[in-house]
Amino acid sequence: MSLQYDVEFAKEAAPVLQHLAQTPKPALHDVATRRLMLGAMTNEQFSLPNDVEHVVHSVAALDGHTVPVYHFRKKLPPREGGEPAIVHIHGGGYIALSAAGCATPHGESVSQTGVQIFSIDYRLAPENSYPVPLDDCWAVLQWIHSKVKQFSINPARIAVMGESAGGGLAAALTLLARDRVLSPPLAKQILVYPMLDDRTNSNHAGALAFWDENDNITGWTAYLGPKAGSDAIVPYAAPARVDKVEGLPPLYLDCPQLDIFVHEGMKYACRFVAANIPTECHIYPGLPHGFEALASDIDVTKRVIENRYKAMSSF
Repeated sequence: MSLQYDVEFAKEAAPVLQHLAQTPKPALHDVATRRLMLGAMTNEQFSLPNDVEHVVHSVAALDGHTVPVYHFRKKLPPREGGEPAIVHIHGGGYIALSAAGCATPHGESVSQTGVQIFSIDYRLAPENSYPVPLDDCWAVLQWIHSKVKQFSINPARIAVMGESAGGGLAAALTLLARDRVLSPPLAKQILVYPMLDDRTNSNHAGALAFWDENDNITGWTAYLGPKAGSDAIVPYAAPARVDKVEGLPPLYLDCPQLDIFVHEGMKYACRFVAANIPTECHIYPGLPHGFEALASDIDVTKRVIENRYKAMSSF
């Protein structure tokens, strides 16, 4: 049986699918056009549920750069003993998008789960290649640890979460936290169709995929430079290259089947299973990368979001 879009998704996303079919794909390494295309699909103007508030903090990176951090939390008195918190890292192929574009779903997530979210507006490649984006994320994680009393956070209940390139950065951040002996250690990692492996250059889904092999090479090359795909790349830059996953936090990973990242995600999750680390993995047939932004009301998207809410409330 050949791969095809989920029937509900195809119906709901039909206008966008038609537009994409008529739009020429950007050339290899054309970062500017990809930024424009991805930005056109994201709305940075947002409204939040009535029970959620947000503030933008400024965090100093190691080189003095100021990293904006979007903080979302419920308008309720803090619970005694501290609350869980999620450090979030947005997607965009390492080259595009922003924390502001995630504000609307974050507001709903906080309203539904009660878990605080800190979303990092890290610097983008190629202007800021590896390790700058990861260093930004590490600086923010350390800053959050220094502010746990101020924000009523339980330091033993901090998780990391990210989508696409943000999922890759979240996975890399857990490696840094383990190897630098962050204390208390991270409680969980929630990876949504993560971009983990710079050696992935094939596309099993063909025209059904939204992010194809040329997009992938463009993103990884922008982030890692001309050495992308070579043996010179370290696991902090591409987490699929890590030798051992022992000592890493429990993993939640989901990925649509029509996504170029599904094979690397499954391989990564299997390594956690083999290491006896608590692991939850979901593969959703008939859906492409970023599907929830195009079809938020269909049944499968609702199931996906419910599974993510459970993961966000389980540490």
